[in-house]
Amino acid sequence: MKRIKKNGFTLIEVMISLFIFSIVSVAVIKNLSTAIRQSANLKDSLEARWVAEDYMTRMQMLPKTSENFPSAGFSRDSSQVGDQRWEVEVEIQETENQSVRRIILKVHKGLSEEHSTELIGFLGRY
Repeated sequence: MKRIKKNGFTLIEVMISLFIFSIVSVAVIKNLSTAIRQSANLKDSLEARWVAEDYMTRMQMLPKTSENFPSAGFSRDSSQVGDQRWEVEVEIQETENQSVRRIILKVHKGLSEEHSTELIGFLGRY
């Protein structure tokens, strides 16, 4: 009896190819979700850095008078960037030089207590 050769895939070949495709798809989806999450974290980190740098610059741009020279202490403030509200924790410390203050800014998103960025700067009396 003559055997007729058929073109096409057998059922086992199709099942193996679907199995390989599903493994590859899971890996691709996992990598995409990681990239999306990292992109969102990078956006938040960048915006928090902008808020901190803006706040520090505003403090440094105040006229150099004794009323504007801050005393050591801790305060909170907030800032709006786009549709996001940022909380700024300001810690002012004395230094060895009485005419210089160390300023530590911690910025976090909304009501979250985990800070997104921290910026340290100095402010002089004169």
